[in-house]
Amino acid sequence: MKTTSSKIKIVMLAAFFIMALVPIMSQAMVVVCEITKTNGGGFTTTIESVTCNLNGSHTIVLRVEHNGCSGSNCQELSHYSVQATPDTYSNVSVEVISGNMTYGNIALGPNLGSDPFQGFKVDNISNIGDGNAGVFTITYTLTGTLQQQMVSAKAGNDGQFATFTVEDFEYVMNCAGTTCDGGNNDSDDDGCNDDEDDYPTDPDRCTDNYFPANGYGTLAYEDLWPGKGDYDFNDLVLDYEFKIVTNGQNYVVEMFGTFIIKAFGASYENGFGFQLESPIDPEDLTVSGYSLTENYITLLSNGTESGQTKPVIIVYDNAYNQMQWPGIGIGVNTEQDMPYITPDTLRLTIGFPAETYTYQDLNISGFNPFIIVNQDRGVEVHLPDYLPTDLVNQTLFGTMEDYSNPAQGVYYKTDNNLPWAIHIYETFSYPIEKQLVTLAHLKFAEWAVSGGVLFPDWYKNLTGYRNNSMIYQVPTGN
Repeated sequence: MKTTSSKIKIVMLAAFFIMALVPIMSQAMVVVCEITKTNGGGFTTTIESVTCNLNGSHTIVLRVEHNGCSGSNCQELSHYSVQATPDTYSNVSVEVISGNMTYGNIALGPNLGSDPFQGFKVDNISNIGDGNAGVFTITYTLTGTLQQQMVSAKAGNDGQFATFTVEDFEYVMNCAGTTCDGGNNDSDDDGCNDDEDDYPTDPDRCTDNYFPANGYGTLAYEDLWPGKGDYDFNDLVLDYEFKIVTNGQNYVVEMFGTFIIKAFGASYENGFGFQLESPIDPEDLTVSGYSLTENYITLLSNGTESGQTKPVIIVYDNAYNQMQWPGIGIGVNTEQDMPYITPDTLRLTIGFPAETYTYQDLNISGFNPFIIVNQDRGVEVHLPDYLPTDLVNQTLFGTMEDYSNPAQGVYYKTDNNLPWAIHIYETFSYPIEKQLVTLAHLKFAEWAVSGGVLFPDWYKNLTGYRNNSMIYQVPTGN
């Protein structure tokens, strides 16, 4: 017969054993509702979450990680692509979780160049891979059913593919209990859940989509085309940003464009506009907010330019009427010893017909900006290999230093690929008047001649990239 003291000891030992076992049991019972696959080169991709929304769409979060390895087998990421059926994806966003990864833009495709599938991609990535560890997430919405999706972590010449099956996405969704049962609230019943709706009480609007995705982009031009001119790329320096509002079915409701004229080192009275490279009827749009002060532009009653098969929108027709020339020097804000003039901001509103054009139809990443030289409507200067509008003077192609060949799709380049216009996805530090861009930005020539392969970050303030004595410095306090 055991004594009371013995019974107490047995109970205490049993309790100690159970307490010691609980953490082990808890660890064994933890279920991780994620699926990770290896891309290669130190990169992995994880399905972090899949949420079924009330309207039957799915919000997916992919987590991309690099382990910090370096060398020829662990090169720097240049772009990351996600396979998806055209017109089924929207609301694509990127968030850097750790590390110093940067990116230029989100290209919505559906065609993705060298990638062997259609979908979207995060482009112009740097600072992740090749010794730089990091983590970022990509969030997007799929309409309809879940899809088998391939992902590509492009680094160097390697695509580094991984494939997730429909069952992979369903496992993550069901494991985390994020099926359609319960769902999220949709106050305005527009098919866009409140936690994803930028307009939760407006049934006609759902999402604000920005291009570029991470702030203003910059356009810079030379205006003596088809001659090279002084090649300082400050005849127009303009920052821009688009906000595109879409509804719950990813149709464009309206678009807002902000354009900031920072400088123009030109004696010519130049205008600026852009063409939408998409199957949109110009007469379907309504445009307001432009500034036309001369008489060489003819508009339709809706604000788009007349005589164009594609939508062409003229933002302004004479820079000298937008920023006050100080009366001395060449242009505005290109000479260090001349008065500084506050940049001029124009804001356009472009309305779209209801439920007619999707965000993919708009293809805003392919918008085609150009200048009109000295009030001569036939003289347009575009980015390299971008199409002119219907009103261009075709006889200028292939003259002087221009190497355009419309039959081969070559436009606005010299014989060694030098352009008359540049487009970057951040603010551009432009040269002072009459200083060659190649002497201010020391990697520009190699970038241009290589067709953009070498030094795609030529405009950054990195060691050996700049001669700051030839770059315009905005006066302190402005």
